This record gives sequence, structure tokens and C-alpha cells, in this order.
Amino acid sequence: MNMKMSDMHDTIAAVSTAWGEGGIGIIRLSGPKAIEAALGVFHPASKAPLKERYLHNGLVKDPSGADLDSALMVFMKGPRSATGEDVAELHCHGGPLLLKRVLGEILARGARLALPGEFTKRAFLNGKLDLSQAEAVIDIIRAQTETALSSASGRLQGTLGRRVALIKEGLLDLLAHLEAELDFPEDEMDGLPKEAALRVLGETGEAIRRLLLTFDEGRVTRDGIKVLILGRPNAGKSSLLNILLMEERAIVTHVPGTTRDVIEEVVNIRGLPVRLMDTAGLRETGDFVERMGVEAARGKIKDAGLILYVIDASAEDFEEDLLNLEGLRDKKVIVAMNKTDIAGTREVPEFGGFNVAFISALTADGIEVLKDGIFMEATGHAHGASQADAAEGELIVSLRHKLSLERALDGIDRARVALDKGLPRELVATDLRSAIEGLGEITGETTTEDILDKIFENFCIGK
Repeated sequence: MNMKMSDMHDTIAAVSTAWGEGGIGIIRLSGPKAIEAALGVFHPASKAPLKERYLHNGLVKDPSGADLDSALMVFMKGPRSATGEDVAELHCHGGPLLLKRVLGEILARGARLALPGEFTKRAFLNGKLDLSQAEAVIDIIRAQTETALSSASGRLQGTLGRRVALIKEGLLDLLAHLEAELDFPEDEMDGLPKEAALRVLGETGEAIRRLLLTFDEGRVTRDGIKVLILGRPNAGKSSLLNILLMEERAIVTHVPGTTRDVIEEVVNIRGLPVRLMDTAGLRETGDFVERMGVEAARGKIKDAGLILYVIDASAEDFEEDLLNLEGLRDKKVIVAMNKTDIAGTREVPEFGGFNVAFISALTADGIEVLKDGIFMEATGHAHGASQADAAEGELIVSLRHKLSLERALDGIDRARVALDKGLPRELVATDLRSAIEGLGEITGETTTEDILDKIFENFCIGK
């Protein structure tokens, strides 16, 4: 992002609505000259004094006085605004050319184009949001499922920040006792009993561990998971894709090798955004195009988070399937035994301990159980086991948050060992400070400019 603290005194502007044709396009300004720059192009229809937080009707004009658009304008004085600064918005008609022209007129009046995420970054730096709330903004924009949206909305409301603050409070109280003992050793002060200190460390450590357990689900809830559908020709891979999508996306025929390319579609499975990838059947073939499809399928294995290996349960033997599965031992795999509607109760191998789901892509038998299996493999627990956490925004979705919690937990564990062994309390205090700093990284109380730049550079311009 390369934004210096001195840049915070600039007035910034950007189109904050999605680029393209639309009914309304909003240009947002923030900074000391935001209202002045907005009024440089906006001419109110009424001569009455403008009121803060009211929508005012008027015209947008160019320097020659020619009308560009009929629009609405609203302004908010800092610090009672989203960014903590003076903020103004122009609500114009949503044409790209028009918005570009109006934005250009604003920039000509002393504002500069906002960098990606700069409005939200200013809100964080001015104390309007903690860092976990700021990160939740982009997660709300990019949410692909109701579960992801609910989780991000909870974090934007500060639930994760409050949870972290509660954990940190116990550590701060403990550190205050230790530092008082260290600063005034000659005074007759009642030191904190060792058992009480160990109890605080144990409770805070357990609270952090519970948060860390939500990371797998939080990560896939936000980012989704790539699920690769593999198997031999005519096992029913395309039929399975279609029934999971609930639409005829892939061509299904009785002819082996019908699918030649990788077909990708996103579907919501138990609240997770799942990118399904249907592939060519795995087999040796002399057909050049089909061979390219098989090679493409094998090339997707490395990036897949989960593999659905589809087997024709009515086939005469499964030796080739067993051989293919041996090459997937390092991946998460669900074996989908398909065509149970024609295979009946025929015995099948155990497939080396892989999770097996019996389904019929024709009749939909077993599909709901398969969806539960996909959720289980992706998150590590059964569907519904932690929905309350998701709704409250307390899922850990960011690798940055995970690493910060691990740092905090490491400090707590080292403090427990030092305290238990009777080591100098200066060492215990040092470990506690490290744990507190780790927790502070999540909410942004302890962070660096480089970390902030990395976070906000992923935002869109205008947010």
C-alpha cells in the first residue's frame, strides 16, 4: 500500500460502488477537505444552510458551470463518521463514464485517489474499528454463503475482539500482580499465590485452544474448498456433479470418455463454498484430446483440498480403482460408491480405510450423507457442532489470527512452566508480555505498518 502516516492528512476520494452500469453510483470522500471538495462540484437546489447527515438534492457541475448530473449529497463531520474524519458522499447516477468525470473534478480540487482499503484503514487508525473488525469488512463483501456472511458480520460487530479482550484481561491482571512484586520487593505486599496464577494461565490457555480449534472450519467457511471429482470413465462423475449442483451442468452419456476438460462450478454445501471440479475419467487412452483431459485431471490433484473418488459399484472388479487410490494417500479422500441402485447389496472392498459413502447419482440416495461427509472432511467435525460460534463471529478465519493465537499460547505455556518450576518471576512476566502482545496483534493494538499494508492492500478501492 505504501501509505505513510503523513498521508493521513490528505483528503481522499474514490468510487465506492461496484464499477459498471447501475442505478446509483457513490463517490466517497474522507479527510480535512472532504466537504469543501464535494461542494466544489455539487450545487444544492436549496439556498438553506446544509445540515449534517441529511441528503441534499442538487446538481453536479463542471468548472464551466455546465450540468453533469442531478445528484444527492450527504456529509458527516469527524469524529462522528465512519472514518473518524470529515466524510462526504455524492450519490450520482451509476454510469462509469459519468462517475469517472465527477471523480476527476473532485481530484482536481485537492483530493487524491484513495488507495485500496484506505477508508477502512483510516477507520482503524482513528479508533473506529479494531483490526479484526476491519478485516471483517472485506470478508462481508466477499462472502459466498450465508454462514460466511453471518461469521463476518459477527466479527464486524466486534465479537472476536471482545472475546480476545476478555482472554487478555486475565493475563493483564496477572502481569500487574507480578510487576508490583518486582517493582516493590521491599514492601510487605501479599504476593499472588502460585496456585491462583497457574489457574489463570490454565483458563486463558484453554480459551485460546478452543478458538484455535475453529480455524479449519473458519478458513473453509471464508475461502471455500476445492473438491476434485475423480474416477474411472463412466463411474458417474458428471452425474454426481449435476446432482450436487441441482442442474444439468455436465453432459452425461453411456459413452466412456465423454468429459474431456475440467468443469468447475461453486456450490453451497452445508454453508461451505465448495468449488467442484469434474474431470476426465482416469484411464490409458490413445485419443489425444481425452489424454489431455486425463493429464489435466491428474494436474488438479495437488491443489485439491478434498477428492471425491467415484467408483461404479456395479463394476466387475475394482483393481484399477484400488491402484488409483493408493496414489492419493496423502490427500483427504471420500470414496463415493455410485450406482447403488443397480449394484444392490453386492459386497465391495474396504478400500484401505478410506471414508466410503454409498450413493446413487441417479436417484439421489445417499447424497445428503455424502454432503455431511464433505463437511466433516473439510472442517474436522460434524455439521452443526459449532454453528453458534459461526453465528457469533468467533470462528478464526485468518492465518494471521491463528499465528497470533499460537504465539500467545506459547507465551502462556512457557509462563506456566517457569512458574511451576519456581523460576524467577521476571521470566514469567516476560512470557506473559509475549502472550499479551500476541493477542494484541489480532485487534491491532500491537502491529506494524508492514502488516497493515499487507492486510489493506487486499481491499477494493473505495472501501
